[in-house]
Amino acid sequence: MVQAINLVKKMLKNNIRTKAAISFISIALLSIVVFSITINILIINNFGMYIKQSANAEFDNIASSIAETYKETGSWNETSSRMAHTLMMSGYGIVVRDLKGNIVIKTPSMLSMMGMANSSKMSTQTLPIIVNGKKIAYVDITYSGTMPMSKLDYKFLYDVNKYIALITIVTIILVLIISIYISKYLTKPILNIAKVASKLENGDYDVRVEEIPKEEELLALTAAINHLGASLKNQGMLRAQLTQNIAHELRTPLSTLRSHLEAIIDGVWEPSKERMVSLYEEVVRLSNLINDIELLNKIEIDNLKINKVRFNLSDLVKSLLINYESIFINKNQHLEKNIEDGISIFADKDKISEVVINLLANANRYTGEGGNIKVKLYKEGKYAVLSVSDDGIGIPKEDLPFIYERFYRSEKSRNREYGGSGLGLSITKAIIKAHNGMINAESILNEGTKFTVKLPLDQQTS
Repeated sequence: MVQAINLVKKMLKNNIRTKAAISFISIALLSIVVFSITINILIINNFGMYIKQSANAEFDNIASSIAETYKETGSWNETSSRMAHTLMMSGYGIVVRDLKGNIVIKTPSMLSMMGMANSSKMSTQTLPIIVNGKKIAYVDITYSGTMPMSKLDYKFLYDVNKYIALITIVTIILVLIISIYISKYLTKPILNIAKVASKLENGDYDVRVEEIPKEEELLALTAAINHLGASLKNQGMLRAQLTQNIAHELRTPLSTLRSHLEAIIDGVWEPSKERMVSLYEEVVRLSNLINDIELLNKIEIDNLKINKVRFNLSDLVKSLLINYESIFINKNQHLEKNIEDGISIFADKDKISEVVINLLANANRYTGEGGNIKVKLYKEGKYAVLSVSDDGIGIPKEDLPFIYERFYRSEKSRNREYGGSGLGLSITKAIIKAHNGMINAESILNEGTKFTVKLPLDQQTS
């Protein structure tokens, strides 16, 4: 029993659906109570005014009856005899004074005669008595008790209160049903999202919110949680692949070093100059890999020192194309250059050189013998645009979103044939981002790839 009570308390405390339903019901009930009280007060006030107007009309009737009776009899005594009993039994008392102030009729009410009249509940009104258009006397009409009400008045008041109570009960029932329905309707998407978030927290990155709500805010929240799930799944995949790729990148040179050194130690190989050069190249490869990781780490934690200077980007690209022209010649690749002169930027010249070299090296690496490579540099608005395109092996569409991830390789076995550490594009993007620039890749598998880099122009020279 105690556990059940605690469970109910916990549910009332923490369940958003219950809280929403209680909130809706509380607001609705409060509104109903205020509405009912207000309606009741207005009806009572207006009914009181109606009763007062009815009483005034009754006083007018009494004064008119006195005048007609006096006109008919011509005597105050006869008038008193005819009307006294009816007025007394009806709760009215009258005092008629002639124009000189003499009392000509005095008839107390029944309650006054019995000594039960309450002065606080007595209503008195003085009216003139007019016969043939002439004022002949004044009458003080007193009613002992509350204002007179007819049976129809009582029935009307009873029916009104009955219907108000009935409408209030029906409204409360409808409010309960509607509040529960609305709270369920509004909180269902939130609870679905909470369930999905809980599963994501527990590592189930395949789960998604299936019921898409129509409300704009809930739709945005649902899209965000589904995007988060997809991102976590991708990050998990990338993290696993990153570990695998790092292991591979380190294992290859280390295995080569180990096998060569073991062969030399065992006397299988002579420590010749060629062997030592081969070992040195593997050490350099390892050193370069570590330098790339260190550089990328510095860039990503905003710890990279950027030495910005104004320089001619056109001249830099032309110079690098000349320096690296041999790698294209060695593969009989056709290099098409379209470099607009006089484009200057304010940037780190060494880092931008690394970007250009990475793009050129990638185009050369992933383009076959006799392939075509195009390099263009031009102005577009406030940006200098560098594009490097090739008709090489291309990148699968599903891999394009991940090509800037560390060590990411699409079709691993195929890519490792082409060398590279898997960090070049990560470093390139980080450098471009550090210069407030943009990089975009377009590719069709087996048809080629195009990288487009945008860097802000030097505002002083552009």
